[in-house]
Amino acid sequence: MAVGLQNKKIVFIIQARMGSTRLPGKILMPLPLGSDKCLLNWITDSLKTSGFNHSIFIATSLSSKNDLLKKFCSKNDIECYRGSEENVLSRFIDIANTNEFDLVVRFTGDNPFIDVNLLDKSIAYHLEEQADYTTTGGLPLGMNFEIIDAKAFVGLDKKHLSTSEKEHVTMHFRESGDYKTNTFYPIKEDLSSLRLTVDYPSDYLLVSAIFSIAEKRNVNPDIHLIKYCLKEYAWIFETNQDNIQKNASKTIEQEIAKAKPILNKYGFKKLIAVIEKNE
Repeated sequence: MAVGLQNKKIVFIIQARMGSTRLPGKILMPLPLGSDKCLLNWITDSLKTSGFNHSIFIATSLSSKNDLLKKFCSKNDIECYRGSEENVLSRFIDIANTNEFDLVVRFTGDNPFIDVNLLDKSIAYHLEEQADYTTTGGLPLGMNFEIIDAKAFVGLDKKHLSTSEKEHVTMHFRESGDYKTNTFYPIKEDLSSLRLTVDYPSDYLLVSAIFSIAEKRNVNPDIHLIKYCLKEYAWIFETNQDNIQKNASKTIEQEIAKAKPILNKYGFKKLIAVIEKNE
């Protein structure tokens, strides 16, 4: 890694909360099942091994439900920032604005698979391209990274953003057209159809199974492990394929476009016909 890149000051911000509606308390659940280590432990322990000069923050809200996250941070030597429940973006802006960081890398507490080698490659790519915003592609859902120039992040504080843009932290970078954005593909394969985020009980069971395999083989839970599991135990990835990701559409047209394949999959053809008639 070039010295100039290595000296960049980077903050890893993990967006987290205890009040999940579909799987409450999931980020502090043991992983694998029966372990003394939780989802959030895997994320923070992995990020600590990055070769870049970095700080780690957990960004949560002031809700009393998240007092457990404050305790987690104290126990694990992690910075904790608590802010608005609804305006998630403001948490990131405040962290970036009160520290002299060059880059912000966004994570969420329900994505425990962090391949640090791919992370560092993605950060290096972002810096070399001098982009405002870089996301990765081709990785399973739950393993991608979002890397943002810290000055661009702080600049959002002066913009009039929608409620959706404040809730979905990087939406404005992705959809406004005002920034230099890039997509980096850190692996040759396209594994984007795999779901490795934890939103539902079936997600947790799948992820727990993979972490159990990692422990048995004494290997890191990285992309090599996922490829191994896909080769040897492909059927396990079918257990959560019907789960639906939370919608982050900006317009009704986008929402309809996402809804139609789901409706079609479950046979709601009459409803699809009504929607298409009124489009």
